[in-house]
Amino acid sequence: MPTVPAFIEISEIKEKDIEENKIDTGSTYVIPYKDWEMRQKPSEVYELPIQYCKFRLENGRIKTEILSHIKVQGKLKANEDETQKIISDYLGNSDRKTNEDLKKILKKEGQKEPAIITADGYLINGNRRCWAFQQLLKEDPDERFKKLKVVILPGTKNPERPTISDIAVLESRLQNYKTGKSEYTKMNKALTYYGYTQGNVPLEEILKYDATFSDSDEKKFKKNVQKFKKEYFEPIKLMDEYLESIGTPGDYNRVANRWMSFEELAVKVTSQLKNEKFLVENNIEKNEIGIIKSAGFNLIKIKNSNEVAADNRFLIRELVKWIKTEKKDVLKIGKIEDVDSEIKDIETRDSLWQENQGNQLIKIIKKLQGLTERAKDQEDPLNRLREALGKLQHEDLEINQLEQMKIPDVEIAFKLCNDIEAANNELKRFFYAQTKDTKDNLKKLKKKFNH
Repeated sequence: MPTVPAFIEISEIKEKDIEENKIDTGSTYVIPYKDWEMRQKPSEVYELPIQYCKFRLENGRIKTEILSHIKVQGKLKANEDETQKIISDYLGNSDRKTNEDLKKILKKEGQKEPAIITADGYLINGNRRCWAFQQLLKEDPDERFKKLKVVILPGTKNPERPTISDIAVLESRLQNYKTGKSEYTKMNKALTYYGYTQGNVPLEEILKYDATFSDSDEKKFKKNVQKFKKEYFEPIKLMDEYLESIGTPGDYNRVANRWMSFEELAVKVTSQLKNEKFLVENNIEKNEIGIIKSAGFNLIKIKNSNEVAADNRFLIRELVKWIKTEKKDVLKIGKIEDVDSEIKDIETRDSLWQENQGNQLIKIIKKLQGLTERAKDQEDPLNRLREALGKLQHEDLEINQLEQMKIPDVEIAFKLCNDIEAANNELKRFFYAQTKDTKDNLKKLKKKFNH
């Protein structure tokens, strides 16, 4: 049974307002909507008073801010003036330098490329230009800043009326054209695409037009889709779990500066915890997987990590090494809980956690760093010896290769072999002596490792 297309909502009252107030410029423009670009189907360009051009709540450039605002302060209605002001403020703060540069360009050269709006006036493309015109109009009531050039997508009575999927694909196409536009941050891109897929828009449809992931080869494209999910969606899922664990679900602003830490956690740790071989090699029980993930969350939660690392993500990178070195201490980190849930103010709770549990966590980290460094000191000689053996067994040193050497090179090679043999004999004598359980050797070991 064929599925019914999920059309976007269009206000017929506002659609009528747009029809009555649009001014035909006599020019056309080809937009990447449906198959219009492939068919080079031209769209009429209109001038529209900017008061009829509305910002969308779904704007990918400020996805983090909007989702957090809704979660913390309550639902927003895009058609209300107060909501439009809130969105405008977020847009203005999203990339201030780029926004100021855009204002200067528009003031000097005017609008060259039309924006794209829905039939009832919501901007799919051209949000920053509309914002810039609003700001310019406040500074100078010039007629040039009162109207925005737009292409209007098909309306309610048109058979090509946009579906949710059409808008997702159009937005993806527009954002992935390399025209110097302000790109989405990685986190905003992840939230935008993830939101569309939660609304039953296939990720494959969106990524077909993303130059980084699209590929004409079907197998490669499928791999790229999986790669995107790991790179973009896994960190978002971890963020959701983390925010839920600290009692602020959906407040993405709270972790916006921790995106790379969640990326590291997804790639370096939680992906490994799905690997049976990794679990067996590191003696990790099934019931310890969640505790190790919680350890990652606690490492991300530290605000002042300067004492132990330049950045939280560097701590996440060490987590697998710490598991191998002293798993029980990693589990201790994972078992560090939040403060009293009776304290409702999130800032107070966080401050108390940083002061108490955070300091406890720093002590465990320092211990793990010391243990890892000692393990590295012990392991490095073995690694160097393995490297040396590997090089001596290299294919370049096979007999058929050696037979082709010139006499002068053979003489040099002979001398090098003697040097290698001498170094090897010295090492052999040392390791042989170390295998003997004498008081002298025990003293040397104690002195070296300070215990």
